Amino acid sequence: MFQSSIVAADAPPLTHAAFRRLMAMETGERYLAFRKTLAPEYRRVHIDIALGYAALAGSLVLIAQAPGVAGGLIAAILGAVVIGFFVAYLQLFIHEAAHFNLANRRRTNDRIADWLICWQVGTNIAAYRATHGEHHRHLGHDGDTEISYRHALSLRFVMEMLTGIHAIRVFTARADKPGAPKAKGPLLRGVAIHAALLAGLVALGAWPAALAWIGGMAIAFPFFATLRQLLEHRPADGLIDTGDAVTRLFDDGPFARIFGGAGFNRHLLHHLEPQISYTRLAELDRFLANTSMAPTLAAHRTTYLATFCALLAEPRRG
Repeated sequence: MFQSSIVAADAPPLTHAAFRRLMAMETGERYLAFRKTLAPEYRRVHIDIALGYAALAGSLVLIAQAPGVAGGLIAAILGAVVIGFFVAYLQLFIHEAAHFNLANRRRTNDRIADWLICWQVGTNIAAYRATHGEHHRHLGHDGDTEISYRHALSLRFVMEMLTGIHAIRVFTARADKPGAPKAKGPLLRGVAIHAALLAGLVALGAWPAALAWIGGMAIAFPFFATLRQLLEHRPADGLIDTGDAVTRLFDDGPFARIFGGAGFNRHLLHHLEPQISYTRLAELDRFLANTSMAPTLAAHRTTYLATFCALLAEPRRG
């Protein structure tokens, strides 16, 4: 369905199709037979989404307990970071839905995405799927629709993320793109749900939680989402104008499983096999470790912290 290119260390770009051919030549029918066993584990997907919502609900309850005005304001500020972090986690499942991996029926998949995930950002899965497909087809080149990684991790860009300037820029660019869906329904639905949630929190006297939700959605969530994409695809040498983008394999610790949830911590594998559910990427990783892909995978294994530090030290060009 989607094409993508992987920039491997000391190797030419490897497309999804080229990867399939390589595995077919190297393993014969073994890889194709193995791949057919990697059906999505839908129960795990649904549990992971439920855990994300449980974390959000628990966070709102805790924030609402803050005593006094000063305590409430402090809780709202700190809570906004937590809310934004877990909203960013849940939003990763839009990506899984774009590849039809939330349910065994496509219609059910899209309904789950629209009502449990997409409402938070006022879109629907059909619109996101069209945009995300271009990212796979044109990764690192003109036509790529997810290009936050083209910005250096500078103080200026951090401020643009924290003030919402970058989020507005991305939203405007997508809305103005020829052929972009113009339906107002998903946006109005999202606004209505957010408004009802905020009204309910205020009515319950949980104003710190209401402020945290606003700050989390407006500031923290866009920051985490943009930073994650930058860590996934930006070369540490800063030579982004060459048309190249990297893909990385991050660690599998507790932080990486949330910040890079829904398989984003194994982003290189997703670009090699876009249709395989994140619930089976660990198995794919183990299989490829015994093939000629092992050196490429090893060259791209890292951690979010190491990548963050490397991008901070990226050479700046005048």
